[in-house]
Amino acid sequence: MKNRHLAGDHVNCSDIRLINVECVMSHENQKYVTLFQHNWSEAHRTAKRLNMSLVRLSDEFPLSSFALVNADDDLLDKIDAFRVRFADLQDCIGNKLFRNLLKLEHESPISMLDVLNMMEKRQIIESSSQWRTLREVRNAFAHDYPESENERASALNAAWTQAPVLFVILERLQAYLEALGVVVEGDFDANK
Repeated sequence: MKNRHLAGDHVNCSDIRLINVECVMSHENQKYVTLFQHNWSEAHRTAKRLNMSLVRLSDEFPLSSFALVNADDDLLDKIDAFRVRFADLQDCIGNKLFRNLLKLEHESPISMLDVLNMMEKRQIIESSSQWRTLREVRNAFAHDYPESENERASALNAAWTQAPVLFVILERLQAYLEALGVVVEGDFDANK
């Protein structure tokens, strides 16, 4: 029976099929391993920067519309950095790391829903709805940055609340990869 994991739990990868290890270790997959390690470095760098934003803004959140209207340029710069880093990390995980992992395992998902279902099966994400929530939060300020201060504050507060989930997903992904024999480095604890 597979364990369901909550945010912050460590992943038990003992139930991962041995065939996955053989797939990853094959010579033909070396290019995917190299690509994954490159994408992982990008995610790790972005996660560290997002963590810096969380630390720098810890006294400012949750934000109110009043705080945004009265924010000085320094605070606005910090908020913009947080917003971009959240969006970049969410994009990197979903568009690069998830798909690259599936290539390592010779999986060919057709749609993003397929990708999410496969990540849920591997216990890297809690559910596809969890990922959709992260994507909605990202989209709330990435494409059409809200005009009203209430909407902006709400979108930023949602990202603030969801940012630690991205770190947990990276930790689970890292544990899964290590069980496959793919070594990647990084510490994603947002509380450090």
